[in-house]
Amino acid sequence: MMDPQEDRLQTEISLLESMYPEQVQYHGKAREVSYRTEDATFTVRLPSEYLISALPEVLAARKGRADLREQLKQRIKQFEIAEEILDSVILAFNETVEAADSTRADGRSNGDEHSAHAAHSAPEGKATIVVWLHHLLNTNKRKQALSPSATTVSGITKPGYPGVLVYSGPSKAVHEHVNELKQHNWQAFQVRLEDDEEWAFAHGAGVKEVEAMKEVVAEVGDARKEVFMEAMRMK
Repeated sequence: MMDPQEDRLQTEISLLESMYPEQVQYHGKAREVSYRTEDATFTVRLPSEYLISALPEVLAARKGRADLREQLKQRIKQFEIAEEILDSVILAFNETVEAADSTRADGRSNGDEHSAHAAHSAPEGKATIVVWLHHLLNTNKRKQALSPSATTVSGITKPGYPGVLVYSGPSKAVHEHVNELKQHNWQAFQVRLEDDEEWAFAHGAGVKEVEAMKEVVAEVGDARKEVFMEAMRMK
């Protein structure tokens, strides 16, 4: 009979491999998990006490020539012990890479006043963001998901396993709401789709909570059904 701890680990690894079929590799004997994108990668070792009293240990983390080990270690230290957190580690790594890219981009843009003025004077675009959550159960988080600061944001939320968030409207307002939600302690918070067009929902304006995935599909309508289902890995 399989050890309950080992059973939990195998279930977590299986879920991770299904979520990232071409990006995640698990080396059972070494108890190492590797994740790779086109130009970034990390490897963590899972101590025998993982899922009981220990967190993953960072062996390597790089974006190009940039060493991101320390940044990833600091992010992992913030996670709960005795919880399945590997999907959160991947999210934390991707955010670390994005932050590193943003820092370099900011450095390149300093002094370019003409471009900054043009961007400031240009009309604001639209955006739609689809988020996959490991789960959405906490009452406060559900209320926050339903209450963007800007009333111009519309969307759909689905609690349970998995949780789903879809927001659409002015680009700045949509991104600000998603970024605010991202700051909370999620087991997994993955932006699965970013579109530069505004979506229309069956219920109209505002953010509505629904109970089932089929209701989310109905809300986005036939025009967006295929795109949404691909983002949710339902196809």
